[in-house]
Amino acid sequence: MTIFRFPGLRALSIAFYVVMLVFVLGNTAVMVTALSRYDRVLDQTMTLDAMRTLSQKVAVRAMQLSDGGLLQTSQITQETQDLDQALLALERGGVVNDREISALRQPQARQLLPKIQRDWMVLKSRLRAVILASYSQTESTRDDSRENTFGIQRQWIADDANALLTSLNTASDVLVPLLRKEKSQALAWIASLLLVASAMLLLVFVLVRRGLVLPLTDLRRAVQDLTRGNYTTRIVPAGAPELVQIAQNYNLGIQQVHDLLTQMHEKQVGLERAEIIFQGLAANAIVGIFLLAHDRFSFVSQKMADIFGYDPDEMIRHMTLLSVIAPRERYLVDEALKSGGDRSTTLRFERHGRRKDGSLFDIEVYITWVGSGQDTAVIGLVQDITESKQAESSAQLAAIAYENSSEAIVITDATGVIIDVNPAYSRMTGYWPDEVAGEQLLLLRPGRHNRDFYDPMWHAINTKGRWEGEYWLQRKSGEEYAQRVVLDTAWNHDGSVNCRVVMLSDITQKKHIEATIWHQAHHDPLTGLPNRQYFNERLNVLVTESNQNEQPLALLFLDLDLFKEVNDSLGHGIGDQLLIEVAQRLRDCTNTDQHFVARLGGDEFVIAVTDNPSKSQLDTLCQLILDSITEPYLLAGNRVRISASLGVALYPQDATNAETLMRHVDMAMYEAKAAGRNTYYFFDQSMRDRVNMQHDLLTALPQALQAGQFFLLYQPVYSFETGQILKAEVLLRWRHPIFGVISPMEFIPFAEERQLIKPLGEWVFQQAITQLGFWRETLAPDLRLTINISPGQFGLAQSGLDMVLELLDSMGIPADSLSLEFSERMLLDLSPLAQDRLRTLHQSGMRFSIGAVSVGLPALLASQQLSFEILKLEPQVTKEICTSNTALVVCESVVQLAHRLGMRIVAEGIVSQDQYIRLQAMGCDAGQGYWLDQPLSQAAFEQRLRDLNASNKPNANHPKIGPLPQRT
Repeated sequence: MTIFRFPGLRALSIAFYVVMLVFVLGNTAVMVTALSRYDRVLDQTMTLDAMRTLSQKVAVRAMQLSDGGLLQTSQITQETQDLDQALLALERGGVVNDREISALRQPQARQLLPKIQRDWMVLKSRLRAVILASYSQTESTRDDSRENTFGIQRQWIADDANALLTSLNTASDVLVPLLRKEKSQALAWIASLLLVASAMLLLVFVLVRRGLVLPLTDLRRAVQDLTRGNYTTRIVPAGAPELVQIAQNYNLGIQQVHDLLTQMHEKQVGLERAEIIFQGLAANAIVGIFLLAHDRFSFVSQKMADIFGYDPDEMIRHMTLLSVIAPRERYLVDEALKSGGDRSTTLRFERHGRRKDGSLFDIEVYITWVGSGQDTAVIGLVQDITESKQAESSAQLAAIAYENSSEAIVITDATGVIIDVNPAYSRMTGYWPDEVAGEQLLLLRPGRHNRDFYDPMWHAINTKGRWEGEYWLQRKSGEEYAQRVVLDTAWNHDGSVNCRVVMLSDITQKKHIEATIWHQAHHDPLTGLPNRQYFNERLNVLVTESNQNEQPLALLFLDLDLFKEVNDSLGHGIGDQLLIEVAQRLRDCTNTDQHFVARLGGDEFVIAVTDNPSKSQLDTLCQLILDSITEPYLLAGNRVRISASLGVALYPQDATNAETLMRHVDMAMYEAKAAGRNTYYFFDQSMRDRVNMQHDLLTALPQALQAGQFFLLYQPVYSFETGQILKAEVLLRWRHPIFGVISPMEFIPFAEERQLIKPLGEWVFQQAITQLGFWRETLAPDLRLTINISPGQFGLAQSGLDMVLELLDSMGIPADSLSLEFSERMLLDLSPLAQDRLRTLHQSGMRFSIGAVSVGLPALLASQQLSFEILKLEPQVTKEICTSNTALVVCESVVQLAHRLGMRIVAEGIVSQDQYIRLQAMGCDAGQGYWLDQPLSQAAFEQRLRDLNASNKPNANHPKIGPLPQRT
């Protein structure tokens, strides 16, 4: 019985291979697992050791840098990045120094990671502070503060590094026992595997030896002899015949086949290698590659085809080398190819190439001949050198521009150390190149400006590579000058800084011109004080500073009283001199530290007072200004006196912004002017309320007429001679839904401003004339009415007064039953149109009176040119005749003069019997006022007329008017 039967041999072989496979794979898996666990812990331990070393290196370098040592911060930056990478690998896994590091999974070691990270972040922030400080500190700074600041920094760095080292040592102490444990486990596993493997190998050995090894031993010996080159060796038949035959056939044929394949493989590999190399060079070369055979292209690389704008196949099929050369240079290339000599050298030439579209460009060609005789081949290289030619030309032009530029140019390294300067720099600064080479650019040295200037500048340089700005420096001579700086950065291909190019322009003259222009634009050319624009800018700044510092400020608004009269009487030249003198007096009354004085225009001045002025300080300042202004002026031989009105407003007490503050101080000034001038007023809430009311009235006025909010009152005018109603004055009132009854003094100016005076006047005339017609027809046939005329309406080209005559005529009312009353001031400025209109109305029979007469002289003069029948004394005159003998005498003179001119006198504002008696005694003809009768509504006035009619006494006296005294 033999074991070498074919089926048994196959089964034995399969069993042998299965056992060996299981043996190998099992051993490999177990050993790899044990060793990988050991290697993982070992790599983590080594990483911690490397981190300890790096942390100490970084700490030492930082302490050297804080001591002022000259170190490359890139070293610290790289070591810092290595530490960050190692720490990240321990936390999440990663590659450190080309080794794959697994993340820490051991609970005890992983619990230490947050502390290591915190300690490292503290040390790293300290390193950044030291690096940033090294950028900005100068040599003097290093010398002055070496013993204090840097000593503290070194101690901080040492403490932080020691804390980090302690954390790393603790982690290492956790990993070392674990490493030893893993090593012991790995050795135990290996020992176990060796025992198991030995047992398995022994078992397999016994089986294989009995079933296969012994029969194959003879075959092995024969194969060994054959492999040694002994091709005559014969195998002694042994074992199974099949094995003998297989062995003989194999050993006989394998040697022959091996020899043949070896030769073929070597040749094929050589050819493939050469083809790969050539194709790789041709495909990836930055130059075009071509082969020539019989003067035509046999190979053209893609780069070669792209250079000339062709397809490679197109060039190979149809083209020669000369066809891609400029026509006028082809004979030169042809001669060069023919005169190649022994063709042992490489031919090089530069010519103009011709693209497919016909355009010409610069090319550089290298040609080499390979082989000899009929097998000679030509290989060539073509490079487009158009850009290099242009770059060469540009470089030449740049060098010429650099040397001959009128702008100063400085080339520095990445840190601002000067490498070179052009001649314009020397002309601008006075420094020669050898004096500044190796020095840091003055612009980049801390000194003239603070960190608010340098921090944004360096941030822009480091992030964008560019900075523009203006800077003041000194020339070598010591002269200060301004320069415009444009700094750009030239980068390397790897993103690092190659150099920095600084363009400098001398803008000193421009700065002086700008300063002059700014001064002219922000100052009054007459007085030299800041103008309105400068004041508005300054006021906004002061308000902002007041908000930030919580320091109140005050604003004074000054307006000269009756300055127009000075201009009109003495001339504008004298007026300008007066303004100059006033400005100087304001300067003398103030100081530049706390006061900002400006002229807004005309005769208006403002003074901003800072540093939280008190009420008493403002009172003193205002009175000082008023006293100074009222002192006499000697102008061109004229002694001039003038006063001023002052308004005062406080911020933030009276306003929330600059615009509101200006409005309120303006209100206060006008309040002072209305109070009699030559005084000052502080803004208060009542002014604001009044202004708000005026604003509301201005807004509501257009709708008030349509809403029927206007109504008329009638104030009787009593004759002093008869005691009867001589006439009634029509008084307009506005019944506002919010503010109640409003006097025309409050809204007539708005009506004139908004062009509403004409429709409002027409409404008054229509209502009054209609009512007059009714009363003359039913109650008082001789009744007359007086209506006040607005200057704004009377001066209009289309005043609407023609409607008055038409309405009187349509109702059959005589024109003399209506009297128009004009103010004294209005008569002084009557235009020719107004005078013609007065004459026309007078010719129609209408009567006129002059109201609000003070001393009467202007009114009497005006009455000589126009026909007026009544002169009305204003209430102030009526009031003063009881308190001033002078006023009484003047008033008597006016009355007598008016009577001589044929005019009657009506006194307004009679509020007492004493006034009535005095007026009657001086010959006044009639009067009106609350003592006689108050303004009456339509119904009340009708009742007054009915009461007089009911007495059936045509000459019944007013109950308060007694018998008239005998006139002399």
